[in-house]
Amino acid sequence: MLSRIRDIEGTMLYSEAGILAIGAAMFTKSKDLWAATLSGLIVGGLLSAVLSIGDLQFSTMIGAVVGGIVAAYVLYGKVGQAAAVGALAGILNVPFFLGVSQIFLIFEVIPIPNTPTPPLSQLQEAVIFILLTSLVAGAFGGAIGGVIRHRGAGTVIPQSIPQPGTGVAQVKYCVQCGAQLQGGELICPHCNARQPQ
Repeated sequence: MLSRIRDIEGTMLYSEAGILAIGAAMFTKSKDLWAATLSGLIVGGLLSAVLSIGDLQFSTMIGAVVGGIVAAYVLYGKVGQAAAVGALAGILNVPFFLGVSQIFLIFEVIPIPNTPTPPLSQLQEAVIFILLTSLVAGAFGGAIGGVIRHRGAGTVIPQSIPQPGTGVAQVKYCVQCGAQLQGGELICPHCNARQPQ
């Protein structure tokens, strides 16, 4: 009976530790997603604003693509995750770009146009179009960044073959990013990919 109680206590401790490990991995992954989104947003928004100084017509979409690539590079996730964070960076790029553009207008870095103001409905349609295209451009940039960042992932890293009887433990590498894993880690600390048993 006492051994059965110890087994139940051990199982409970194991499950609590597993829940804590999963929670820590989710928090780390969430923090990485926001850091990646923020970096893509800042780079893409600033690039869009700088390109708009030269009156480049598609500056927001170019900034969204570059922001998506940067976000995917910082995230170091799978292509789907990279595209999602790129899309988020792309769509958030628009208000950031508009704010920086207003600052440029205030300090007369960008001249105030002498054209008549279009009707409100045209401005609303333009903003919706820019938001949608920035969403798509950011997702496209994120997918490109995810593919570039993971090029060669899954390739086998050659390792020395231990001699029988030397007691050298087998070295494991992440199935997604190729990073060396410590002991029996089930989740890669570099890319958060689940490892096979």
